[in-house]
Amino acid sequence: MTGKEPIICIIEDNPADRAVFRRYLLQDVDYSYQFYEEETGEGGVELCRKIHPDCVLLDYNLPDMDGLEFLDELIESENTIPYPVIMLTGLGNEAVAVRAMKMGAQDYLVKDEMTPGNLFRAIHSAIERNSLMRTLERQREDLERKNQEIQAFAFALAHDLRTPLRAISGFAQIIEHDYSDKLDASGLRYIHHVVHASAQMDHLIDDLLNYTRIEHRSVHTKPIALDYLFQQVLERLQERVSETGASIILAPDLPYVQGDPTLANQVFVNLLDNALTYHQPEVKPRVEISTRVDGAWITILMKDNGIGIALKHWEKIFNLFQRLHGDDEYAGTGIGLAIVRKAVELMSGQVWVESEVGQGSTFHVKLPLSPSS
Repeated sequence: MTGKEPIICIIEDNPADRAVFRRYLLQDVDYSYQFYEEETGEGGVELCRKIHPDCVLLDYNLPDMDGLEFLDELIESENTIPYPVIMLTGLGNEAVAVRAMKMGAQDYLVKDEMTPGNLFRAIHSAIERNSLMRTLERQREDLERKNQEIQAFAFALAHDLRTPLRAISGFAQIIEHDYSDKLDASGLRYIHHVVHASAQMDHLIDDLLNYTRIEHRSVHTKPIALDYLFQQVLERLQERVSETGASIILAPDLPYVQGDPTLANQVFVNLLDNALTYHQPEVKPRVEISTRVDGAWITILMKDNGIGIALKHWEKIFNLFQRLHGDDEYAGTGIGLAIVRKAVELMSGQVWVESEVGQGSTFHVKLPLSPSS
């Protein structure tokens, strides 16, 4: 099966039983094992810490502790059981073995019923599962490292882009404001495009940084009063609401949710800003905010009278850099709803949309209901 020689740690105080285990395992044609042995639980814990075995054969009845106490020792020193452990019990001890598996042991075998075949199968399964877990852990660490590199790159890129962008934007605005009388119609149009594009790029950088920060921030949940949360959201978007002439209708006596206040604020600012942006021409935006409680969950519904979204795009719009309209129709970066989904998922929630083209959209945000409600 492999050229590797798995390390087997046999923790058993009976020399005859240890000899039987070795004899059985020497018949295994798939592996050539390295054996290490200990007679006591204390010695076995120290041996495991030293050699990091691929599998531990653990007798339940040891002179100084039982098998469950041994597992406790491993958990206390490593925070988890770091090696595959197969508990060896006598007849009638299956209940103890089940408890051991709940603590993290991989398998158990009844000594009097043991055969070379079932010992091979148990050890092969334990070794292969442990190898898979180690591979997954390495991949997780590699992914975390790459995410940190991406975050560092995004911050550096944003900083490096902002410096020349601010110069371009600043000089373009000076030309637009102070030298407009020296430009013909085409020149005025071009400089207006430069100012507008600079503002769009600045907005894109802000959204990209927000998305990157959310990916790596700690989440601190607590009860959030939705009435107060939406008051904050409306204060942040007061100018946009006034510009569009929007009507925002809040249901009375909104309950509490369990979430991270900063993330929740970002979610509903983005959703409301989305509703204010994608409204129908010559129609003032109208947004109705209500809730629906279902057991331990609450769904916040934001219903608008905007342009609507075709069914085939309901899922796509939450992906990063996904836009359904050009800047000449509706301004945006394609990041806002991706931020919404990421923030909601970090709070153990879900977000989705139901919509019909020309009939508006209803965004659903499902979050844990706070015990304060």
